[in-house]
Amino acid sequence: ITGYSREELLRMNSLEHIHPDHRPSALERDAARERGEAVSTRYELKLLTKTGEVRWVDFTARTVLFDGVLCTVGSAFDITGRKRAEDALRESEAKYRFLTESMKDVIWTLDAETLRFVYVSPSVERLRGYTPEEIMAEPLDAALTPESAALVHRLIDQETEKFKMREERGDAVFHTEEVEQPRKDGTTVWTEVVTVYWRNPQNGRIEIHGVTRDISERKEVEAKMAHMAQHDPLTGLPNRALFSDRLERALAASRRSGIPTALMFLDLDKFKPVNDTYGHAIGDVLLQQAAERMKSALRESDTVGRIGGDEFVVLLPAVERVEDALHVAEKLLEALRKPFFIEGRSVDVSCSIGIAIHPEDGRDEIELAKNADTAMYWAKREGGDCVRMFRASSDVSAAVL
Repeated sequence: ITGYSREELLRMNSLEHIHPDHRPSALERDAARERGEAVSTRYELKLLTKTGEVRWVDFTARTVLFDGVLCTVGSAFDITGRKRAEDALRESEAKYRFLTESMKDVIWTLDAETLRFVYVSPSVERLRGYTPEEIMAEPLDAALTPESAALVHRLIDQETEKFKMREERGDAVFHTEEVEQPRKDGTTVWTEVVTVYWRNPQNGRIEIHGVTRDISERKEVEAKMAHMAQHDPLTGLPNRALFSDRLERALAASRRSGIPTALMFLDLDKFKPVNDTYGHAIGDVLLQQAAERMKSALRESDTVGRIGGDEFVVLLPAVERVEDALHVAEKLLEALRKPFFIEGRSVDVSCSIGIAIHPEDGRDEIELAKNADTAMYWAKREGGDCVRMFRASSDVSAAVL
């Protein structure tokens, strides 16, 4: 163990091959033995070898009287390998603890049978406002919104079965899902959860190990991009693509219920002279203010969209009577007749509106839009600031306002 020969050790003071860190305790034990006090008979000791290397030993000692002299008889077992492994384990645990406590992502372990957390890293408090202890004291559902809970339970059942089937082959079962989670302050946070399933060899239970990451910013960007793809950038109104989708859905609902749907085409009168006289900047503000007035004149279930220039479309789902559509058109006319005040100027415009009713004036989206546009053309031809209803049977306009 020490590299010294028996003869060398006999000539040396016993303290010489004990590490300086342990010499004070060795001296104290010797003094206690001489005083007749009880001393531990087994302890771990650091020794210095002949080459200066540090070795750990498990030392067992007892005091005996030999030829009238009080002696210590002991045996030493080299445990250097074990101590190094313990040090390596402590270092590994310290690094793991540092990583889990300092990283933003939440690391956790869930019992797949009880659906309770057995470990949650401290970073959960930054993400959701709850301490790890609070999370582990509650069932899994407390960590989910009602909408997410059903999805997560279904996924756990599916992934657990996949794990059992692949377990013998040793295949890891990873899964990634986006989950909305409640925060302590009453808000919610969108997270990306990556999981892997594992059977604990100590108790034979299946555990789910996961990493949860905050993706709120990513979801906000995605929502903004989706909004930009479906809305007019100037007015914020639905664009042609989104309006077409809503019209298609409304017509499908109309076919099921038998209740008509109305489609309006609306064009601003005298908009070009405003643009030519005051410039496009004033024209843009006019379009924005006109859009706000139109939205205010409609029901929550109605949709107004911009399809280009000064052209707008209005969807009125579930119109019981033609008179209801005409009433909404009158409100739009009144809203747009009032002067617009832009940068100290009073700007006057009006609008022309054409209305087509499904299914009488069109069986599908294309036919209905064509006929509403035709009715608007009739209104424009009459001088504007009015409404025309399309009537396929007579091919003439009616219901002048």
